Amino acid sequence: MFKRSLRGAVLSASAALATALLTPGTAQAATPDITIYITNSFTNVASISYHDDGDKFTVCDLYGDSHGVRGSLYHAGDRVATKYNGLGSGNCTTFTYDVKAAAGVYDMQVCLVDGSSDTTGSSCEHKHISE
Repeated sequence: MFKRSLRGAVLSASAALATALLTPGTAQAATPDITIYITNSFTNVASISYHDDGDKFTVCDLYGDSHGVRGSLYHAGDRVATKYNGLGSGNCTTFTYDVKAAAGVYDMQVCLVDGSSDTTGSSCEHKHISE
């Protein structure tokens, strides 16, 4: 009797495992959040983060150094979105842009700037992102 119920349990477990392995999954790989920093003397002074869910970009000023921060997104060499953060240390601003998988690679950039009209920036950091 014990052998028969043990054999039935093993067969049931094997059938469940085979079903789980042979059933196609529907989950898709998600792009992780990406953050890049400008670092000065081992201190993070500014950042830009990309959150794929909602295509949200967050531009943060992390240090009181009298500089503002500009976060930008480029595609094929053209700036497609930008946000200036002149709110001071500890503050963040956001913008959204629909990053499309079919469009390929984008370039996310963060720079220290001296006012909203400063278009060149300094100490810039960048990273390639894609959907």
